[in-house]
Amino acid sequence: MNKYLEPLAKWLEENKNEWWSAEGEFTLLQYDIVDKMEAAKVSIEAIQPILELMEEYPLVEFGSPGPLTHFIESFYEENKTLYENLLEQSVKTKPAVHTIWLLNRVINVSEEEKAKEYIQIMKSIYNDKTLHENIQASAKNFLEYQEEL
Repeated sequence: MNKYLEPLAKWLEENKNEWWSAEGEFTLLQYDIVDKMEAAKVSIEAIQPILELMEEYPLVEFGSPGPLTHFIESFYEENKTLYENLLEQSVKTKPAVHTIWLLNRVINVSEEEKAKEYIQIMKSIYNDKTLHENIQASAKNFLEYQEEL
């Protein structure tokens, strides 16, 4: 776990079933963490640990898009392949509500052929009956948005 993310992981562990009831505190903590990472010049090496944190708490919504999303997406243009590979690996192995949302954002800016690949991943998540219903519902909502259902 990235040392900057440890306070957030601890907070989520303490509030994992009621994180939404303290959403303001949760969001402020994320901003504080992003500020510290930016001050320390943390860069693309934070993408994977952030995705792993989202995987660890698959039903948590980390914002719309939220400080952590803004932070990792700030590296997207210069590191598109790395970002997409890490995200793809994440949603294929341990999909989470928020990483599915991130995938949808990538679909929105992808070339048609790549978008189709990502939509197939989204469909496999939707059809995976072993996943939590909220994760499947999230995939379904984005597939409907992409007009693929």
